[in-house]
Amino acid sequence: MVISAAFALEVMDKEWPQWLVLVGFLGVGLIGMLLCRKWPVFAILFLPLVVFYGIGQMLELNDAYVGEAIRREAGAQHVALSYLAFGSSVILLVVGTFQGWARRKHSVK
Repeated sequence: MVISAAFALEVMDKEWPQWLVLVGFLGVGLIGMLLCRKWPVFAILFLPLVVFYGIGQMLELNDAYVGEAIRREAGAQHVALSYLAFGSSVILLVVGTFQGWARRKHSVK
């Protein structure tokens, strides 16, 4: 019985839990957005960080073997929320950067 329980979660015990994916990406996106609104140059720090980890997450989700096992064990909800969290964090960073540039442009005039 214990052996079958150990094999039941072959992949998801090595993956980020869903709450960490959401909190991690959205947290970095929100913090980055707020900092980029004040200092747009912070996008140079936050955007590569989010893109690096996001691409790593997306590559695992789309892998022929690992991705299939993730969908089987965690379900389509995990995949959809991972995409949503990654996309939202990138959008938050871009919006914050544009707001920072616009604020600087208006304050110079």
